[in-house]
Amino acid sequence: MAKVKSAITGEYIIQINEKSQVKVYRIFDNVIASLREAAAEVGFEIDPKWNTQETGRRLVANFGGGDQTATVGNYVITINANKSVNSYRTYSNTIGALREIAAKIGFGIDPKWNTQTTGSKLVDFINANK
Repeated sequence: MAKVKSAITGEYIIQINEKSQVKVYRIFDNVIASLREAAAEVGFEIDPKWNTQETGRRLVANFGGGDQTATVGNYVITINANKSVNSYRTYSNTIGALREIAAKIGFGIDPKWNTQTTGSKLVDFINANK
């Protein structure tokens, strides 16, 4: 059985599960920017005057299932009990996300590596260089 491992670098989280499947998430420091990206991805018009809470509330109202969470394209948006808004991005193109992260931190990827190998080596690199 493969080892479960993960790493965090900047806004990115890389997780590798027991089946060696790699998942990448980006948790944004700038939530309003991520909400604008989410809206643009699905063609939802937002008013530039809306603040983070209003933008998040409207996206959740339009794309959520009646609760405080919505999936908008590749983004997950949640409204907390205190009305604060969180968002994170999932990646359908995992190898592309890994390449994006590697480029930002100066990690070289061998083009022969598959997603699992790239993810595992990148997690090891990040954790070794904390």
